[in-house]
Amino acid sequence: MTSSLTESSRSFRFPEGFLWGAATASHQVEGGNRWNDWWAYEQDGRLPHRSGEACRHYELYEQDFDLARSLGHNAHRFSIEWSRIEPERGVWDVSALEHYVAVIAALRRRGLEPIVTLHHFTNPAWFGRLGGWAHRDSPALFARYVAFVADRLAPEVRYWITINEPTVYVRHAYNTGDWPPCRPRAWLSGARAFLNLCRAHVAAHGILHGRRSDVMAGIAHSAPHVVPCRARHPADRLAAGLRDFALNRLMFRLLGRRPREVLDFIGLNYYARQVVRWQASSPGALLFGSECGVDHHGEPRSFSSLGWEIHAASLPPLLRRFARYGVPLVITENGIATSDETLRTRYLMEHLQSLALALRDGVPVLGYLYWTLMDNFEWAEGYGARFGLAAVDFGTQGRTPRPAALAFREVCRASQVAVPAGR
Repeated sequence: MTSSLTESSRSFRFPEGFLWGAATASHQVEGGNRWNDWWAYEQDGRLPHRSGEACRHYELYEQDFDLARSLGHNAHRFSIEWSRIEPERGVWDVSALEHYVAVIAALRRRGLEPIVTLHHFTNPAWFGRLGGWAHRDSPALFARYVAFVADRLAPEVRYWITINEPTVYVRHAYNTGDWPPCRPRAWLSGARAFLNLCRAHVAAHGILHGRRSDVMAGIAHSAPHVVPCRARHPADRLAAGLRDFALNRLMFRLLGRRPREVLDFIGLNYYARQVVRWQASSPGALLFGSECGVDHHGEPRSFSSLGWEIHAASLPPLLRRFARYGVPLVITENGIATSDETLRTRYLMEHLQSLALALRDGVPVLGYLYWTLMDNFEWAEGYGARFGLAAVDFGTQGRTPRPAALAFREVCRASQVAVPAGR
């Protein structure tokens, strides 16, 4: 990797071939995913919002890729909807698979490197009825799906993400219970599901390597930067350490080998810092503490509309830490939900500047993907959380690039960013 930082301009040039783009997920943008568990729970009233036609990306993907190209992107992350490929157990929809072949071809025509996610939170409804990820056969069933997809797509896809955010999925599905299968405090099932997700990744990694010699297969990990509220307070430090282990280290232990043997890169989804204070209010807080409130600290702090702290300065130490696993990194998600467009632009530019500092220090980062290309269905938040580089009018399905998208376009095209003096 080559880079330069000139003292006069403080302009950092990113490595040649750096991946610039945005990310999407099938259920959040495609619309009409009637065969998955999330859709079934929406229709039964067990979830607060219905996805409906979402962004109609399943039909409008060429238009959306034109948008991405116009914004200077050279890569795009998207997910394949497993429930479209296998709507019933052992029943394969070849036409659905061919749709994703067309999606990849459309990306290639526009000079966008496809980065394919195989599982992004949703499962086929039949898989959920069987027991979902807590079922003993779940890794084998997922591996069968991966093999079917890879047989067709591997020649055109080098970058794969097997599973998106296993820790987040298990927390919402089996701990808080606000995502399907909506099982709050199902600790044993959650632990079984987490282990099976790790096993599924290992199996998928092997399958993908069997289909293409230069494949890059990784996992997308939700990576909060966890710090104690009071740096010298033993209980705060213990709570923050236990929380960090559960959120950032346990998964890599469960992969069962040295990470470089089952990961060609680590995808990091970074959104926020977590400032943790020990509390005795509940068993969970005794072990993992509680996040400090908005007004707890004297230091100036800012937050997204979802209450996530904005802290770009945490990105370099977080990247340096994950670089210790000995494989390249990709920022597979980073973004903000807000209606304040000045804040969105500042958030994006500050995180790109922090990314530049990590690269300057030798951290091997291959790319940056903003979450998300356009406003979409944000799971339990519905359509209220606006993350998009482009605003979406869900009545007309019109897309309008925001100021942050235009600022990002300049960075993507030049592959450089100005770093303020003193950083």
